Amino acid sequence: MNAVSRRKFIGVALGAGSMALLPGMAFAAATEKKTAPKKTSLATGQAMARIKALIDELRAEGRAFAADALASDNNAQWDRLLDHYFDRKGFTSISVNAANLCPSMKPVNRMAALVRDLLEADISFPMRGELAQASLGYGLSAVKDWFGLGGSDAKADFLLALTANSTMGNNFVNNGLVSSGFLDPQKDNVVVWDVNHPTNYDAWMYRKATQGWGADSIRILKTKMFASSVTEEERKAGTIPSDPQSEDEIIAALLALVDERTKLVALSWQSNECGMVLPMQRIVSELRAVNKNIHIHADSAQTFGVLDLKLGQVDVDSIAGSFHKWPCGPKMVGILYMNNKNGAAERFTPSIWGYDEYINTPADYGFAASTGTIDPNAKRFSYLGQQNDATLVATWMAALFHTGQLHPGVTPAKIEARIHYLGGQVKNALFTHLPKIFPDFTPKTAAKWIATPTSNDRLRSSVYLFKTPDGIVAGDVMKHVYEQHRFAIANLKVMGHDLLRVSPTICNNAKDVDDVVAAVVDVVMAMKKKTLANNTHTRSYA
Repeated sequence: MNAVSRRKFIGVALGAGSMALLPGMAFAAATEKKTAPKKTSLATGQAMARIKALIDELRAEGRAFAADALASDNNAQWDRLLDHYFDRKGFTSISVNAANLCPSMKPVNRMAALVRDLLEADISFPMRGELAQASLGYGLSAVKDWFGLGGSDAKADFLLALTANSTMGNNFVNNGLVSSGFLDPQKDNVVVWDVNHPTNYDAWMYRKATQGWGADSIRILKTKMFASSVTEEERKAGTIPSDPQSEDEIIAALLALVDERTKLVALSWQSNECGMVLPMQRIVSELRAVNKNIHIHADSAQTFGVLDLKLGQVDVDSIAGSFHKWPCGPKMVGILYMNNKNGAAERFTPSIWGYDEYINTPADYGFAASTGTIDPNAKRFSYLGQQNDATLVATWMAALFHTGQLHPGVTPAKIEARIHYLGGQVKNALFTHLPKIFPDFTPKTAAKWIATPTSNDRLRSSVYLFKTPDGIVAGDVMKHVYEQHRFAIANLKVMGHDLLRVSPTICNNAKDVDDVVAAVVDVVMAMKKKTLANNTHTRSYA
């Protein structure tokens, strides 16, 4: 805008009531008009009233579960939760693929539908101001509690930014540390894990290739797949087995790669490609002892909604996650956390400069573009332009559910315990059914066929990757399991291995777990008999 700034324009448009919803903005009163105002569908504040009324309704429904303590193995109580919070009767397939995508909970869908209806009727600035307050105010505050950050004095939007997905969060990290001056790619180095998600592994290689980084700028923590041990030489070169016997093996290999020039360590807290859960709190402690200024980024696409993150204790510098995976939240919304104690956010220059959900640019908060400055906290990553208000507000429902505000028995620790229990059921099912297709399979030699750690249950949750017999294309197995048994699973190519992956969560019951593994084995046996087609499927997640 020319004569008037966007901020002043919106200030006039919103009026006093909605301006109170926009933190950090001075009130600018519009010139009073003598003509009567036009009637609107909702008075200022009524959108928030309807949102809170729905929350009150959901809380009232949840009181029916007040007696359910939700012990991890109490299948009856978890089935009651499942039936109430998920539309199982409406599913045309059962997803056992939380590592990729989950069905959204009913409260999430109900809130998204309400906000969509509100916006269809009224897309005024006052309406959008209320929705911004719902997502960036109340919603992020609930996520802050969910992450174990309730004791922090920092505002929620100074710690957390709503993004599109984990991919966006990871790319804010790997694309912003050179322009900020934090990393000198000719002298410094970054350590990454070879079974990170591509957006936290290949993306680093892309930056190196396109930005002229030095030969030693990226060091790789390597994984020896389908192995329970590594040689001393391999360990010193920074290699861990996919089935480590203890945390010590992981720590020793990681520390072999780190030195005084290491500026950042970027690891998947749980790998979607080998199923290993890293001992992140110990990793943070060990790395800080080597170099207290190392930035530790924990890609949490596979731990957000899985583990009781307790970020206030674990003390990583940043995480990225997605609501559409394990949290069973709205689709296409992510979260990026920046630890405010170490000025973590200032190490990364955002690649996007736009406006936030309050329709404000950084300049409206005192950071003029011409000065090259921007918020010194996570808010710098929230200027993404117009987003989907319906899904952003629905993140509030996911946070309320996971913190026991809807179902009183739910806590992050109980969710973690239940998912770990389901992972144990996957392990039992694999041990029962895999010998039917791998005659040499035994529990003691499971690591030859299962990539996920089976020797140490502390190093896994419920992401299980495993082989198919030679000559059986895993992508075809995935396709037939869907078509014949109506289960949604995944096929991944990992370091030349063609693998299947199952990853149950709270949208599954214990029966799903055994049934999906049995379905995989049934399909493989049919393919070996040539009653189901083989070598026809070409698409996989690589």
